[in-house]
Amino acid sequence: MPNTPGEMREMRRAVRMRVQVPARYTSERLTIDGLVTDLSPDGVFFCSDYLDPAGEPVRISIDIPWRAQPLQLRGEVRWVSEAARTGGMGIRFMDVSFEDRVVLSSLSLAWHADAGQGALAP
Repeated sequence: MPNTPGEMREMRRAVRMRVQVPARYTSERLTIDGLVTDLSPDGVFFCSDYLDPAGEPVRISIDIPWRAQPLQLRGEVRWVSEAARTGGMGIRFMDVSFEDRVVLSSLSLAWHADAGQGALAP
């Protein structure tokens, strides 16, 4: 089983886009407000100094500018990076609906259409 970011990238089914989107990470042990910095319809990278182990079931709430409520997704920690200032967890989503996949794809496209300036228009 791969356990480093480079090894995991080779197994991805969808391309991830670099973003900076507010999100909330919730597991049995942790609740963290932070940023998703890497996003695809299959998963995210959640930046954090506080880490859960690989295999931990989690919930991610991602703030979507044009939706009244955050997108709520279930996932699993697939890998962990303890690097200073860039550490966090790679999370694979589980049971993502088609509608939620479309929203995730739209979010990454909207981010890049805005040239990554950090302000997405609703």
